[in-house]
Amino acid sequence: MNYAPQFGVLAVLYVLVMAALTGLAIYVLILVITFLRLRIAEMRRAAPPAGDSRRP
Repeated sequence: MNYAPQFGVLAVLYVLVMAALTGLAIYVLILVITFLRLRIAEMRRAAPPAGDSRRP
């Protein structure tokens, strides 16, 4: 019996699953970077001016 075709199918499925997971990881990384940039900008807008000596 020759099992080469099954290993070929499994290899193709493995490559497809890894490509999908890699794509999802990159997508999540882009979302995190975007969220953090927006959050940092929001915190800077909410902060008092640099020369302000008043403390909350």
